[in-house]
Amino acid sequence: MNFMPIPDRAPTPREKAYLAALAAGDLRPPISGQAGHMCRKFGWCEIVYRLPDGAQMPRSALPAQMDSIAVVKAGYRAIGYSLTARGRAALARG
Repeated sequence: MNFMPIPDRAPTPREKAYLAALAAGDLRPPISGQAGHMCRKFGWCEIVYRLPDGAQMPRSALPAQMDSIAVVKAGYRAIGYSLTARGRAALARG
């Protein structure tokens, strides 16, 4: 399997606005499209799930063995995105 490193660069103004909206607590910022795609591509944000009991949990907090099929079978629903540590650093740097 080939390993492709994630490049590191400062966010564009539109991407920075998207990251700032996530930092403000908006799970689904109205600024989306390419900015949202790049956020996920560069690891600046991660998906947030709503559990069957109503709690919210980011993808990084789920057990490592849960793949996308296990997530669906468990009844978790994707509700938005949150910043990662890498995203907070990109927002501060940009």
